[in-house]
Amino acid sequence: MPGTERRTAMRIALLLLAGAIPLAQAGPLEDDILKRLRGLEERLARMEAQSQSQGLLSLLGQLEQLKAEVAGLRGAQEEQAHRLALAERRQRDLYADLDGRLKELAARPAAAPAPAAPAAPQAVQPEEETRAYQAAFELVRAGNWKAAVAAFQNFLKAHPAGTLAGNAQYWIGFSHFSLAEFRQAAEAHQKLLQAYPDSPKVPDAMLGLARAQLELGEAAAARATFEQVVAKHPGSKAAEFARQHLATQDKK
Repeated sequence: MPGTERRTAMRIALLLLAGAIPLAQAGPLEDDILKRLRGLEERLARMEAQSQSQGLLSLLGQLEQLKAEVAGLRGAQEEQAHRLALAERRQRDLYADLDGRLKELAARPAAAPAPAAPAAPQAVQPEEETRAYQAAFELVRAGNWKAAVAAFQNFLKAHPAGTLAGNAQYWIGFSHFSLAEFRQAAEAHQKLLQAYPDSPKVPDAMLGLARAQLELGEAAAARATFEQVVAKHPGSKAAEFARQHLATQDKK
């Protein structure tokens, strides 16, 4: 019931109550009834004001709750934007690295014809091995990382001692990194360094290991790996990337 109606109903009830008093008793009691009526009206007004105040406090409480929810959503949005920016930067670096390596391969002169004398067995790349490796590498070029990991793992099962085994192990690590599977990427690159220490992909594997260590929050280990790339393979493309990274970190 609205406040005005409550006051009116109360006043009517009190007046009716006053009217029910015999006229013989009206003299001294009339003033008392009117005082009591005014007192009740004042209490009613205070109750109404308190009710309105509580309603306002409730509204303010809801407003503060909404503000907190909006702030939480903004924080989540900013965090998501930060993660997206990091992912985009990592993806740009990966594609720049891959593009540079593809251009480097394209710029290499064609292999000389095989000599008449039989070549050493380890230098021979059987046609089947070459086809399997190329098929797996096409998955890398297409950005189909999961399929690339599976294809190169199957390649290594079939050709564990092949001349392209070290390369295959490198692309396994590269594909894991592209999937943001940094621990698997680090393990794949470490496996290359241990199992294929003479592979031409060793500098690239060390660089990939350092990048994975960075993503895993292992900054000290990553810096040590970057420094090893520069120290052990100073003329490699990987060493150039490592020097650039170290120079950037030293400026911070």
